[in-house]
Amino acid sequence: MIHQSPPMPRLDADPATLVIRSVISTSDPDRAGDVIVPSGMRNRDEFLKNPVVLWAHQRALPPIGVCKNLDVRPDRIIAETQFAKGVPFAEDVFRLYAQGILRAWSIGFVPRRTVPTRHGQRIDDWDLLEYSAVPVPENPGALTLAMQKGMVSDPTLKRWLVQSVDVFSKLVV
Repeated sequence: MIHQSPPMPRLDADPATLVIRSVISTSDPDRAGDVIVPSGMRNRDEFLKNPVVLWAHQRALPPIGVCKNLDVRPDRIIAETQFAKGVPFAEDVFRLYAQGILRAWSIGFVPRRTVPTRHGQRIDDWDLLEYSAVPVPENPGALTLAMQKGMVSDPTLKRWLVQSVDVFSKLVV
């Protein structure tokens, strides 16, 4: 099961180390009305033994980084993400976050205990599998502008962004 939180701004970014500190999940309802209770994560220490960070939940691609730390609070989870150095795709994704073009994160998890609510379900206990850097589908134009300005150099990321914008534009026509 995947949960996409509302776009959250990064808390800080360090271009020298390619580390970003950001909110990856909150206790706010998602688009389906589901609420994931941040303090319900049961496997923090286990996750940190293999702390992969993916691009858009693409498990067939190599990770773009690793999680260096998770700060689990009652209303949110803050992650410190180290992007892969020397990997153009990962470095491009880092720059897009550092410049505020990408803002959203999404967690991949397994629910352990849920409670139905009026608008969805509340997930009280869950295990984190991975979290992903994800584009904000409501604003594909910002990604196009980033490519036009030369901020994205990796050909794989360019191809993926172009395909995503094409798919999105066909859905909203």
